Amino acid sequence: MKQLLLTVLFTWWIALLYAQPLLMPVGKNTGSGSYSRHFQQVVSAWYNPAGLSCLSSFAAGIYTENRFMLKEASLYAAMVAIPAGTGAFGGSITRLGNAAWHQQRLSGAYGMQLGRRAGIGLQFNYETTSVQGLGTTGNISFDGGMLWHISEQWHGGLHVYKPADASVLYSGGLGFEASRDFLLTGEVVSMGAFTAVKASAYYRVIRQLALEMGIASGQAYNSAAVILFLRSLRIDIAAGFHPQLGITPVTSLIWQLSPPPGME
Repeated sequence: MKQLLLTVLFTWWIALLYAQPLLMPVGKNTGSGSYSRHFQQVVSAWYNPAGLSCLSSFAAGIYTENRFMLKEASLYAAMVAIPAGTGAFGGSITRLGNAAWHQQRLSGAYGMQLGRRAGIGLQFNYETTSVQGLGTTGNISFDGGMLWHISEQWHGGLHVYKPADASVLYSGGLGFEASRDFLLTGEVVSMGAFTAVKASAYYRVIRQLALEMGIASGQAYNSAAVILFLRSLRIDIAAGFHPQLGITPVTSLIWQLSPPPGME
């Protein structure tokens, strides 16, 4: 019972502090590749389903974070993208918590191109909350997004997410592909009375190594990552930083057939 109470109080305190759904990552800006064409991958499409419109080959990924080094608040996710027609189907499962208390989301999505310069995506979710000894409740939620490829270098996007247990979350941003090795993004996220501004930079140092850094007005979004490439496998080793709560370590793996330039 003590573990259950501590887990529920702590996780909900995090949600109130950063005004975002509990099942959204805090250790890394997973949407940094969303505002681009050539840096899209299955994790960025997990963040905004419109990213599926840019994936032309099969991809799968896993994402894990240990929030503020507390195993009771660990988040795990697995996702897949399967090309179909002018877009791709996506599926994912996300889980936060432990045996005493956890939230889980099952998602199915489809994203498609609208000509050369635009893409849209829609995702439906089934979200459950399980409490030991009290059972499980479930609700349906949804999110959708769009991308606009303004030019070969400039890209914009919007994303709307209505969680089952929280206010609507809106986000929008711009990305600048300076080259196939360098991406800058900026994003505004709003949920209720809370608004955060985020920025990130990605730089491919050599074929096998890239670096990424993210900063934001919300401290839990500040992060840094080292990214390794082994043929079709991408390995992200990252950490989010908070001055009072500490470090949130993150690991993600992405496997993609016929990788795009941002993963080669």
